[in-house]
Formats: sequence, structure tokens, C-alpha cells
Amino acid sequence: MSGPNLHNALLRPPIIQILRAQGFHSTRPSVLESLQDLTGRYLMLLASSAVEHAANAHPDDPVPALEDIYQALQDAGALRPQMREWEEEWHGEEDMRGLDGFLGWITGPAHREIRRIAGFVPSEGDMVDPDAVEKEDYLTALKKKHSKTGEESRYAGTVLGKHAEEHPVVIDGGAPSIQDWTAQVRARSSEPTGSDTSGFSAAPSHLSDDQAMVA
Repeated sequence: MSGPNLHNALLRPPIIQILRAQGFHSTRPSVLESLQDLTGRYLMLLASSAVEHAANAHPDDPVPALEDIYQALQDAGALRPQMREWEEEWHGEEDMRGLDGFLGWITGPAHREIRRIAGFVPSEGDMVDPDAVEKEDYLTALKKKHSKTGEESRYAGTVLGKHAEEHPVVIDGGAPSIQDWTAQVRARSSEPTGSDTSGFSAAPSHLSDDQAMVA
């Protein structure tokens, strides 16, 4: 599965769960694909904007920080209502309405219903208040559901699992690695081609061209 197709496949379940949390129980595939495409474009917009802010603010270490994410959310219009910087300077105070509203949505009943629909559960072994426990996302729960052993070893080294240690790939036929196989192929291609190894004998030199063709 290619990268875009995999990302679209991973994006579909959260959109379905959000729709269910809002009271929708059915939709046309074309509508779901449109919402999926819009969501993907919006996430790409946020990511690219955060990268641009990071490259401008700290080019020596262009890894997006919290301030870069905050500015990207502002650029995308996710923090509303929000005054401009010059308006904040004019009033002499920072406008926190947009950020407070965004955090209120995340911690409020709407997002709590989305988590309930998504099947969030307390971490295994925790004996504290469930509301204070870090929840499992749907992808982790789905992987555990489809894994007979409950381990993530089968997903190691893939986009769904943890990074795996690099190890050499052994090539059948004697080459211990891809690098050695590449060197052997290059060495063979550079060998002189004077000798005929095709298995057919050349025609005797004393025959004419017509006789040689008949032979």
C-alpha cells in the first residue's frame, strides 16, 4: 500500500467516529471521501505552516516547537475569536479567547463524547480516576484487537509500530548483502565480452557468408 493510500485509510476511522459522536449513523461513501480529503488537506496545511514558522523563527534547529504550532493554528483560523498582534499591543494584554476556546473544546463534553465513541479505555494496571488516565487511541486498541499475542512485535519496523534495528538483508545465491551483490553485478558488467559464452559455436572462417548463414 502506498503512502497516500495508507494515510487515507488511517484517517477514515477517526472521521467515522467523529460523525458517530455528532449523531450521524450513515452516510454515502462519496461524502465520507470528501470529508476525508478535506481533513487531510487541513492537516497538511497545519503541518506545512508549522514547518514554515519553525524555519523562519529558528533556522538552526527547524523542528517545530509549541509556539510554531500555535502560530500555525492561528494561520489556519482554528483560534477564533483572536485579536491581531498589533491589537493586543494596543490594548496592552494578550488575547487568550481563541486558545481558551480551543482547549475548552478538547477538554469539554464534545470531545469527551468522541473519546467515548472511539472506545478509549484506561491503561492496563492503572487504579486511578479514569478521567485522569492517559487513554488509548483507536489505532492502539485496533492493533491489540487483531494481534493474537497482544504484542506489537509484528508491527515493528512499519509505520504502525516502533522503529526496528537495522539489519543486513541477505541475498539468495551467495551475496551476503545488497552492497556486495551490487558490486558483483558491476564487476560482471565491466568484464570483457571477447569470449562467446552464449553456448553457440561460431561458424568456421573459411565458409562464405551465405554458407555461414545456412550453417
